[in-house]
Amino acid sequence: MNKKIPSYPVPALDKGLEILEALSASPEPLALSALAQFLKRKNNEIFRMLNLLERRRYVLRDEAGGYRLSLRMYQLANAQPSLARLIEVAMPALRELSRTTGESCHLSVLEGLEIVILARVESSNRVRLVVELGGRFSALTTVSGRMILSNKEPGVRQELLDSAPEFQRLKPKDRRALLERIEFIAREGFSAAKDESVSGVVDAAVAIGGSSSGIDAAIAIAALTTESRRRDPQEFRHPLEECAKTLRDRLGIP
Repeated sequence: MNKKIPSYPVPALDKGLEILEALSASPEPLALSALAQFLKRKNNEIFRMLNLLERRRYVLRDEAGGYRLSLRMYQLANAQPSLARLIEVAMPALRELSRTTGESCHLSVLEGLEIVILARVESSNRVRLVVELGGRFSALTTVSGRMILSNKEPGVRQELLDSAPEFQRLKPKDRRALLERIEFIAREGFSAAKDESVSGVVDAAVAIGGSSSGIDAAIAIAALTTESRRRDPQEFRHPLEECAKTLRDRLGIP
């Protein structure tokens, strides 16, 4: 016989859970007024709760004022065990990638129109580049971000871009140039840049997963280039592709 679970009213927690559930069910960010209307509550009823959730990084607010879930809730609740598995599998492969190239490397995933650094391995060089673990960067201005976007279905990718204020603020010619660049990356299966993130740095990335796998991720290398040692992103292509293949095999991704 099933034992009935006692019911103790906790209005504040109820309200917070309602907000999180509503955001998880929405395909796009919700403004405060839209969220209040959806929950049939007044704006001032949920404003303070949203503020707390944003402060604790359970929800994120975009530049247009829309709220969406962050990855924090999923990580804490293990609602995305694939992320934990991805990090677990990635670390040995990233260590080997760093050892063979002599450079720092990292793994990132797409969240909205940002990439989040989930794992990294630093090179053993005395002078090296280090990307902040948990750091967030625009998907439009990073090799990893553009790589992940290029790996999405065109319709899904365009819908994501069209809903992003950062993309809409670009001049028409800059939007066209960015789309052409992403389409080129999609054909090549490789993303690279020179002097983009920092002057004197080359970046290279390849994708892991994709829409069908439920994983939108990329591995990348950022290397210093100097007068005495010129670096070309293409020299990292094969090591990155081998690392990506290892990860796909271990994760069971086609």
